[in-house]
Parts: sequence; C-alpha cells; structure tokens
Amino acid sequence: MPSSEGKAKLVRLVTREDVLRAEIPWPTFQTAGIITKDQLEMIYQLDKQSIETKLALFHTRGVAHVELMKELLAGVNQDVVLQYVLATLDQLISADARICSHFQALLVQSKGYTDPYGPLMKLLTRSSLFVLEKASALLAKLLTYPMPPASDGHAQQVLTRHLETFTDWLLFNLKSAEPKEAADSPKLQFVVGALQLLVATPAGRRMCLNADGLPVLYGLISACGGAASVQLLYQLIFSLWSLSYSPEAAAAMVSSKVGIIPKLVDILKTVQKEKVIRVTLSTMRNLLGTETASADMVASGVMPVLYGFQPRKWADEDILDDVNTLISALQVNLQTLTSWDVYKKEIATGKLEWSPTHKSDTFWKDNHKAFETGDFETVKTLVSLLSSEDPQVLAIACNDISEFIKAHPDGRRLMTQFGAKPLAMQVLKHPDPTVQKYALSCVQRLMVINWEYLNKA
Repeated sequence: MPSSEGKAKLVRLVTREDVLRAEIPWPTFQTAGIITKDQLEMIYQLDKQSIETKLALFHTRGVAHVELMKELLAGVNQDVVLQYVLATLDQLISADARICSHFQALLVQSKGYTDPYGPLMKLLTRSSLFVLEKASALLAKLLTYPMPPASDGHAQQVLTRHLETFTDWLLFNLKSAEPKEAADSPKLQFVVGALQLLVATPAGRRMCLNADGLPVLYGLISACGGAASVQLLYQLIFSLWSLSYSPEAAAAMVSSKVGIIPKLVDILKTVQKEKVIRVTLSTMRNLLGTETASADMVASGVMPVLYGFQPRKWADEDILDDVNTLISALQVNLQTLTSWDVYKKEIATGKLEWSPTHKSDTFWKDNHKAFETGDFETVKTLVSLLSSEDPQVLAIACNDISEFIKAHPDGRRLMTQFGAKPLAMQVLKHPDPTVQKYALSCVQRLMVINWEYLNKA
C-alpha cells in the first residue's frame, strides 16, 4: 500500500473500527424525513452489535436493510454518516459476500427502477479518502456479484451500465496518474485496489478488456520504478494475473502491440522483491499455450533468468514450481523453434540480448534469405531499432545490419532502401563507446560497396 510510514498514517488516519464506534444522532434523520420510524429502529438494532448479530439481522430483512442504506447514502451529506454506512457495509460484505445478493434483489424486484448502486456511484466524487476507498471497494464487489439466472432485463441493464461507468472511472484515474507520484498517491492506491477486486471476477475481466484496460495497466507498470513502487507494481501485475484467467484477455495480452510479455520478462530480470517475482511468474505460467506466448518468452530472454532462479532459496515454494513448469514447457518450445523463429521473435519485441545468434556466421549464412519474407518485415523492424534509446539495442541492431549486409548479396541496397544509412549516421554520435564501435562498422558497410576490402585497407 503506501510507500512510507508517513503516508500510511495519512491514509489510515481513520479506520473502520473508529468509524463504527462513532455516536450518530440518528433521530434527526427521521425528523428530516430521510428515513422512516421503522428504518430508525433497524439502524439502532444494527448499531454497535457484533458482526454475527449484524449478519443475522441483515439477512432476515435484506431488501429492507439495503433500502435503509440507500436512503442514508442518498439523503445525508455528512461525512461521518457516509463513513458509518460504508464501514458497516464493508464489514458485512467482507464477512459474508452473500450480502451483495440483497442489493441485486432490490434492483430485480423493482425491475431496475429502485437503484441501490446509484448513491454509491455518486460518492466517487467525494474528497474524503475513507469514503473514496470504501465506496470504490464496495462497488467493485457489488457490481460484479453474479446475477441470478433470468433476471429482469432492465435491472441487468442498470447493473451493466454502472459496471461500465465504474470501470471507465477506474481506468481514467489510472491513465491520469502522474508516473512519478503514482506510488505515493492515496487515491491511486484505492483505485488500484478496486481494480484488483474488479478483475478477480469474470464480469470484471470482460469489462476491463472491453474498456481497453490492458494498455493502461502496461503504461503504469512501465512507469513503476524503485523500491517506492514495489507495492504498486505488485498490485498492477496481480491485476494482470487475474486477467490472464480469461482466455480472451490472455490472447489480448499475448497479441498486444505494447509488449506485455517482454515487460514481464524485464521485471523478472530487474525486480528483487519475491512477491513481485511470484505473481509475474504465475502470470506467465497462465499464458503458456496462448498463441505465440511461449516463443515470445524465449525471444525475450527468459530462459537464463529461469535457470538462475532454480538454485535460489524461496520463502514461497510456489515460485520454484512455477519456474520448473515454465522451463519444462519452454524447453519443449525451444526444440520446435528454429533459430530463425527465435531471432524473428526477438527482433519483434525490440528487446535485444547478446545471444550467440547475433555473432554466428552460420546463422547469417543459413537465414539471410529468410529476411525477405513478409515484405522484408524483419529488415524494416531491425532498421527501426536504430532509433532505440537503449544502448544495447542500438549496438546489437548495428551489428545485425552489418552481418546482414555481409551475408545477403543485395544486403547493402536493401538496408539503404529501408532507411538504415541516415539512422546509423546518427547512432555514430552516441556517447557510449560500444555503440560507436558497432555503429562505425555498420556505417562502413552501408557506405562502401566492396566492404570486404575494408579489412585489407
């Protein structure tokens, strides 16, 4: 959750228990016509009781209690009352998720015309951190609770509309977050927490996918950096993990142009926190067998990382199980992939590693004609990598262009045709001496027709 003790104290200044101990002048709300005499008696019966007593009372008159909560949330503007109602609902639903069914019962019995979710939706505009946290968490649970079969059509429409609006609200707040401030934003912490609850359900996964939530998640994951963001990173990847249980979402994650699999592999390489590693591995395990996922993992350099994980001592035994499962599955995949398949996948990811392929004369001799397939797609992608901001990618791209020119009889003309020369000239100015070295070789082969005489000069 919060990244520092000070922030934690700020966010948790008011606890659910504090709120439930508050003395509230309930009769004033009957006098004001907000609640009836019967509803006043109901709130007194619930107030200050044990959770067991509250659950028994609520289930006895479920719809009536939901109407009571709805009237209080809609008719009272005082934070202390709103907090009390939200704390009560949070306590009840956390103890027994079937409380959600009474909200649906009211909606269905009224054929969608008595809306118990509307007042909660309006609370998303409040400034109180407690109200915002509880309202967003409650909506994530209430709106995704399974509707009974053959529910009223209009009631279903009302529920779906709220779920769409709530999902859009979550994603809007995620997109609006400043990357540098994301880990220390209490509101964002509540939003991400609600997203975790949302995508833990089939309905929430469908809604998040339909709302194009994957690029939003990827953007924030990419922005997370440093120890201060570890918890936020964990929650975001946890959401990806939940989404990966949906075949549609898993397919979208693999085919996504934003590069989710390379990013997950990058996290395994750079993040040390065990819980982040655990949920990242679990996500990748779920993606095995989905379209090109296995090949993408191999091309992103996951195998050395997994081999490095095997001898480590893990507090969570599931990590080693995931590691071994991934290795077994990917080794089978490696046996069916040609060196060209692996290379092509690696180039497509834009995340290049100094694997033996890049400096293998045999690879370039055997595969230079394969670059012509797909309207020279791999050549074009390789040239585009000369604009990368990663020094290692620049160095490897320059190396590979040089090797292609050396191996392909028409390599110089093709690379010139697809714009490699001006980009390589720019790379020559890079401050990294290793990049300069490979860029110089690349430019020489692009500029000199009989490049084979370079070494004789």
